[in-house]
Amino acid sequence: MRVSSFWLLAMGIPLLHASNPPGLKIVTRHTIEGMPSERTEYFQQDRKRTEHRSATGGEQRWDGSVDVRYGPRIATIIRCDLGQAFDLNLDTREYQTAPYPPKPLSEEEKKARGWKLSVAYLSDKTTLRIETTTADTGERKEIFGHAARHVITTRIETPLQGSKRSPQHSVTDGWYIDLDTSISCDQRLPKGKGVHVHAYAALALAGENPPLERVEFIEKGEPETGFGINRKITYLEPSTRLDVTKGAPASALEMQVIELVEGPLDPALFEIPPGFRQVQQIQTGPPSIVTSEWSIAWERVKAAVLRLFR
Repeated sequence: MRVSSFWLLAMGIPLLHASNPPGLKIVTRHTIEGMPSERTEYFQQDRKRTEHRSATGGEQRWDGSVDVRYGPRIATIIRCDLGQAFDLNLDTREYQTAPYPPKPLSEEEKKARGWKLSVAYLSDKTTLRIETTTADTGERKEIFGHAARHVITTRIETPLQGSKRSPQHSVTDGWYIDLDTSISCDQRLPKGKGVHVHAYAALALAGENPPLERVEFIEKGEPETGFGINRKITYLEPSTRLDVTKGAPASALEMQVIELVEGPLDPALFEIPPGFRQVQQIQTGPPSIVTSEWSIAWERVKAAVLRLFR
């Protein structure tokens, strides 16, 4: 006997509908040296989408305006179920694809690209000390329905004898929440007590591998492993004194989540839109502008005249 959905609803029996798995949308605003940009991310179990737009410039023109050149709108889609990553240029309606997770290069491929397989260090002794201090202030507040904690992290890089690096000092003032933004094919280390990843940047020379610093890591306090909902990283100029912790602010980077929505997502977000053409390589950055010596000189003349009238 067939029973209509009307009678099932009348008797209070819910109907089973195919529904989308829960998802997550996060919009983050980045501000570097006063130049803002936004990044939108979508997460759903075995897939992820990131939308962003690169920018370059930031120099002040003669008339006081800021010279900013934007690149095309880019979307990156990761599909664990397909083992693929897709990079889309939303302006030219083109896309490229690659395996995901990325496959490591074989020894033959490394040799073909001219990579040196051996690793050399500057010295047998430690040449760089990186000291990280994490302090939970104890402050708490609710952000987007999540309990957020206020944590300040100080990172000091001290070059030792034989080092090729300069002293660096940064302070991260941030609010963190417990939020899982992983997808099924993420290759991440497990989070938890005692799990912390240290990294430092080494300057790479074209066509060769420079000797690496031998680093000593010093950890003070429990490292913060939560999701940063609001962070400001201030880089300090080290003083000429031996105490590198004293310095004046040099630059700052701010990251703030301005939208966080939890709920079902449109499946079309993780598909290649109709009409897009596959290419070998899409354009991702702003167009390069070649500036002549005459144009540079003219900009300087205009700036000088403007200063006179001011």
